[in-house]
Amino acid sequence: MTDTSQHSSPHTTHIPLLDDPTTAQVRRIAQALSADNAHTDSDLFVIDDGENIVQALAHGIVLTEVFVTGDTEIDAPTQRALDEHGLPVYRLAVHVAKHLFGTQKRSRLFALAQVPQPAQLSDITHLHGDIIVLDGVKLAGNIGAITRTACALNASAVVLVDSDLTSIVDRRLVRASRGTVFALPVVLAQRSDFVCYVQEHSIALATLSADAAHPISEIAQVQQRLAILMGSERHGPSTQLDSLASMRFSIPMSDKVESLNVSVATAIALFAHSMR
Repeated sequence: MTDTSQHSSPHTTHIPLLDDPTTAQVRRIAQALSADNAHTDSDLFVIDDGENIVQALAHGIVLTEVFVTGDTEIDAPTQRALDEHGLPVYRLAVHVAKHLFGTQKRSRLFALAQVPQPAQLSDITHLHGDIIVLDGVKLAGNIGAITRTACALNASAVVLVDSDLTSIVDRRLVRASRGTVFALPVVLAQRSDFVCYVQEHSIALATLSADAAHPISEIAQVQQRLAILMGSERHGPSTQLDSLASMRFSIPMSDKVESLNVSVATAIALFAHSMR
């Protein structure tokens, strides 16, 4: 029998079971998953896993309800965060979870949250720390790893140009970033808008090039805030943005390797500049 009349609290271990796919809670999950798959607008999105849920709560994302599937138990750090915010928790029957997720990754612990207002370029103007600009980087795994590194090394923002993402709450990106996509502004920008922004605010743009005369260690001599431009591993940044770069650095490496993954190269550049 489906019990939707109550929810868990800090003082009860009972988690209501949802075994009917027509309940309001299950329909809300289905709507959020469908919007994510179709890259369409929705008021709600899915946050998988306890670590990402905790990050979201810590950075002001509004969660509406939390779900576990089957016999999953909630880990202690996540449970403390849920208790602190008094969030309702429901248990999905396995057959309902299979119905919802189909062939997608079926999360054992996830939340529904309200989609936040998207960050704009104007939001990052007066922040401290470097800006990471990803031009044509499309793999959510790379973008997520770079966002996590940017957060760890105190960058102020990540700007995504031509990423094919329609929202920073894309389920793949949230997972890949380990929730750090909520911890700093991640801006989806048109290339032309970013060009105007850099020129209007006189932001110095630095990029990497295998044949650059200056090794990456010299970036530590640059005292000002930088926008560090990175392109895809295969194609590099666009000509339009690359032409704006006033500084170019190379990463010395063995000739046994043709190139580095963009997330690795970005981490090296960001760390090297943090040594100034």
